[in-house]
Parts: sequence; structure tokens; C-alpha cells
Amino acid sequence: MNEQSSWNEYALLFDMDGVIISLKARWIDPLEEVISSINSNYDRKAIEEKSSSLILVHGGKTNALMLKGIIQVCSVCGLSRFQTFRVVFRLVFMFISRTKFRIVPLEGVTDTLKFLKDQGFKLALVTSASRITTRALKKSYPEIYNKFDCIYTRNDVKLTKPSPDQLLLALKKLDVDKAKTAMIGDFISDIIAGKEAGVKTIAVLSEYPEVNRFPLESAEPDIIINNITEIPNIILQIFQPSF
Repeated sequence: MNEQSSWNEYALLFDMDGVIISLKARWIDPLEEVISSINSNYDRKAIEEKSSSLILVHGGKTNALMLKGIIQVCSVCGLSRFQTFRVVFRLVFMFISRTKFRIVPLEGVTDTLKFLKDQGFKLALVTSASRITTRALKKSYPEIYNKFDCIYTRNDVKLTKPSPDQLLLALKKLDVDKAKTAMIGDFISDIIAGKEAGVKTIAVLSEYPEVNRFPLESAEPDIIINNITEIPNIILQIFQPSF
């Protein structure tokens, strides 16, 4: 990597779940726990096979985003309407009581963000999660939250990813050239949003590489990595700067 003055005109836009914090801890584990307690014979494989299509169907919208996604997941794995109601009721109760949905940073994230910041990169968080979640991140891990120059949640836009709206807000706020910006995400919706915004795209396999690889490859990102700790090693390949 080059000295800080070499990278201060460049920006990296990060998705949150599955890139900065664990998607498994925040959503997958609680959802599977509730579904299996109501119907232990649910079709887990069906969820994995259709995960990317479910995200595209429910992405790009803000109203009741998670509720719609959860209902669709219940349908895909074979739950009845009554069982689906029980799943939603249990999840709402868990959310209100804060007994689940933990914020757990992925390994190496804190050090990687610090390194990139020290190098001079402008950093933004663009997530389909709500402000409630980013506030929880700020409270529990200020050392991560404070690394970002700006943060945009689904509450800041009418359309979430794969719409590029959040990314365009970040580009304007950071005042950077699209050619010197990259979107980093673990779902096809992140890559589509990046392409729509006209920036470079870095796909992250993260916690579910066996599920994510094919849909991410189909979106044709500029590069695919296992996790964001690899970013310092591939940044020259992505931007090919002339300095």
C-alpha cells in the first residue's frame, strides 16, 4: 500500500451484515432457532437455494422489508400460515426484548478499517438495516462505527439496494470520483447497486461461501474475496492508480 496522501481521493463503501458484522449471529441463527422450534422438519436447503432471489425480490423497498422477507422464507421452507404467524410473533418479541439479534463484528474488521483509514481512504457504511441497528453498532463497537465518514441506512432512502440511492448519497457526501470508489458487499443486491452507481465492485463470500459464490459470480463483480481483511492486498488491482 502507498502512503496516506496517495489514497485520500479514494472511497470504499461497505455493506454491514455479512461484511462488517455477522449476518449469522444477527439474523440467520435467531430465524433458524424460531423456525426449527415450530417445525423441526423445515426445508433448510430450499432457503439456501433461493436466498439470493429472495433478497432481490424484497430488496429495493423499505416498507416492512424484513417482515416481507421473513414471510417469504417461511413459505419457501414449507410452513403453514399459522406457523408463519407464530414465527413472526416470536421474532417480534425477541426483537423488542433484545434477547437475540446480536451485533458481532467479523474477525479482522476493526484492524482492517483502521488500516484503510490510516492510509487515507474515505469510508462509508451503506446498509439496508435500520438506524436502530447502526445505533446498536455505535453503542457496542464505537471503534468500528467511528471509522465511517458517513452512514446511510434504509431510513435515509425510499429504495434500498439493489437501488443505487444510498451509494449515490455517499458519493455526494464524500465528494469522490466514481472511478475511485468501490462498493463492498456479500449479496448480489450490493453488486448490482454498485454497478448501477457506476463504481467498482468487490464481492465478499463471507460466512456462507458455498451459498454466495454462484449468485455473486453471476453479478460479475470486479473481484471476489473471502472477507474484507483481503482488501489491502487487492486494492491496487481494483483501482490501478497512476500515482
